[in-house]
Amino acid sequence: MLTPPPQANGRVASIARRTCLLNLSSGEQTEAVLRGKLFDYDGSGVTVGDWVRAECENGQWAVEEVLERSNSYLRKGLRREKQVMFANADRVLIVASLARPQTKIAAIDRFLVAALFGGVKPVLVMTKNDLDDESKREREIRAIYESFDFPVFSVSNETGDGLPQMKGLLSAGTSAIIGNSGVGKSSLTNLLVPDLELRVREVSSWSGKGTHTTTAALLVRFGDDAALIDTPGMKSFVPYGLTRENLISLFPDVRDLAVNCRFRNCKHVAEPDCAVLEALDEHTLVESRYKSYHRLLSELDEDY
Repeated sequence: MLTPPPQANGRVASIARRTCLLNLSSGEQTEAVLRGKLFDYDGSGVTVGDWVRAECENGQWAVEEVLERSNSYLRKGLRREKQVMFANADRVLIVASLARPQTKIAAIDRFLVAALFGGVKPVLVMTKNDLDDESKREREIRAIYESFDFPVFSVSNETGDGLPQMKGLLSAGTSAIIGNSGVGKSSLTNLLVPDLELRVREVSSWSGKGTHTTTAALLVRFGDDAALIDTPGMKSFVPYGLTRENLISLFPDVRDLAVNCRFRNCKHVAEPDCAVLEALDEHTLVESRYKSYHRLLSELDEDY
């Protein structure tokens, strides 16, 4: 479980305009002013989950310093700018629906890449398993990801299947939750966290005075040592910070094959003696994973 820096006396729960809602180390919540560049949304400013050093003068709290982050979760904005969705999470729950709607492998891979790039431990949560005919989609997803070094859960918000194991996972530390719109993320969190709706309303009612749309995540505390960072559902997601050089390290199955390519600078697209393409032909590399890698690589080429 991540621990706050010794100089931290507050943690950012929500951001609105040039103020934020702080969870103080004393257990209280208070509004605090954001000084100068701390409001900038370029990675140097405040984001939800940040540990901060704050001071109170004449009854008014102000954030003086954002302390070093253990990790962060980044996405690319509409203008290709860096957006920090949240920071300092022990894990991120990537929620994927098995049916109605069925989450695409490409979407899972994008959320996963952002977690690996930002140093946040991923957890894959498949929802709506009661709607998955003969568990066909679940078996397909498990075949892809269960060999990776992170947990994979299957749950049903309707029947409660798999929820006890999930509750145990969330009982300590900070868990962020992310996913596309319609995957059952809100229903899942309300089942996992007691009184979550009430806690979210308390934070939302404060930030309702003008929520900064690019920082729509909310951090809510529950239990003795647990917190949840809730993020809005998204129609699309593009990870930030990828390069041609680091992309392959974020696809461990492709990376492990690439060491056997003939050329060190192989892009695994059409080069001769490419071990990745050979594995694709031999069906030892999952085609959907290769397509995810290739699509992100193509997007990087478009940026240059």
